[in-house]
Amino acid sequence: MHSLPAARHLLALRLPEVDLLFGDLRNRYNTSPERSFGAHIAIHPNWPPPSGGTEESLQFLASVCRFTAPFEIALARVGYFHRTVYLAPEPTAPISRLEMRVSKRFPSDRSEAQPFMPQVSMAKGLLPDQAVALGAALEQRIKQRNVLTTVCSELSLMAFEDGQWMTAQSFALGYIPRH
Repeated sequence: MHSLPAARHLLALRLPEVDLLFGDLRNRYNTSPERSFGAHIAIHPNWPPPSGGTEESLQFLASVCRFTAPFEIALARVGYFHRTVYLAPEPTAPISRLEMRVSKRFPSDRSEAQPFMPQVSMAKGLLPDQAVALGAALEQRIKQRNVLTTVCSELSLMAFEDGQWMTAQSFALGYIPRH
């Protein structure tokens, strides 16, 4: 069986529209390596688990995605958690269902005290005044623009190698190949 090369991996719904509207703010406040691949919702932050990076696992992900219809989300609310500022997607149900399908086969290392919470992290590890400034700037743009809506149509397997994030593989949502 083929295994993925040793690297840090992450399953994510990528949201390029968020970068178009908020990218300058995200780049100013976010210093994490994850900013290098743009705004996203992490579905499984430590995928694959130590024994899960096989071809069979990739086929499982493709199957889950084939039977998950693309869905639309709105980003109209700014949230705060510890020293993190994020955009809260609505509705969360399709994102949570996708995460649950993946986690049934590959349990995440989240604790029951910290259940899955879909979010688009704009910046982590902020000082309180930075969090307030970023939150206010995001809220102002949301008011000017109204609601940002976007369609989630693929799940990306991202790999962190040589100091940068790259797309290792993408899985289209709702795609059923014809034989």
